[in-house]
Amino acid sequence: MNASIPLACFSAEGKNFLHPPRAYTRISMRGDKCVRISVTLPQSLLAELDKLVSQGFKSRSQAVAEAIRRLIEELRMDWRGLVVCIASYCYEGHHSSEELRELGHRYLDVVVSTLHIHVSEDLCFEAVALKGEAEKIKSFIRELGKVKGVKHLAVTAVQLPGL
Repeated sequence: MNASIPLACFSAEGKNFLHPPRAYTRISMRGDKCVRISVTLPQSLLAELDKLVSQGFKSRSQAVAEAIRRLIEELRMDWRGLVVCIASYCYEGHHSSEELRELGHRYLDVVVSTLHIHVSEDLCFEAVALKGEAEKIKSFIRELGKVKGVKHLAVTAVQLPGL
């Protein structure tokens, strides 16, 4: 079951309401104009979001905005030159395993090592160590993210200046 989360649903008087007018906006603490949007999430993800909110965020909106900011920052990293990174992810299904193996073979020039862990009969975790030109590694990561069944893709990268 999915749940729709209204974001920034407050009137000019600060009253909470579920269905604000489409043109509703407000100004954030950073001085940016905020626009209300709606996000549909699985119930379990909504529960996790609410746990985060209870641990220090003022609202769902603040938690979601921070998550989006972090994702944008991560995806916009200005990779140039030589990069070393780890791409880690979970995946389900044997069809994914075959596609991931083929992907690794297409990128032999940047794939240094792969760690494979069987989490359960249907779920695996992998961590791939990569080293090479930033553009080639970004291409590998983009293709990795498109593989059906891949979940929780995370990338930790370090630029190696002067090499």
